[in-house]
This record gives sequence, C-alpha cells and structure tokens, in this order.
Amino acid sequence: MSPTTRVDRLSLVVGVLFVLAGILFLLDALDVWRLRVDYLVPLALIVLGLVVLASAWPLRSRRP
Repeated sequence: MSPTTRVDRLSLVVGVLFVLAGILFLLDALDVWRLRVDYLVPLALIVLGLVVLASAWPLRSRRP
C-alpha cells in the first residue's frame, strides 16, 4: 500500500465486526459461551454505534 492510499475505515470496522461475530457464533457452537438474546441486543447497539462513529470520523486531518 502506498502512502497516498487511504484506508476506508468503515469497511475496516465492519470487517472486524463480522470477524468478531463469527468468533462469537463459533464459541456458541462449541459450547464455550452461550449466546442469549439479552446479550445480542446490546451487542447489536454497540456495533451500530461503532459503524456510525467510523463513518463520521475523518480519514485524515484537514489543514487550514
């Protein structure tokens, strides 16, 4: 990646969140951790908040 290439933060955050969701479902399938609805609703709100924050964050600082 060259120094002028900009990273799409939204795609990066969503990709990491999908990986974490996959890990959670794998842990549930292996009976390491039990997924319950009362865990998933707050997690969904956290994920939604992170995505909104990542999309609003500037990719680089603006110079006056």
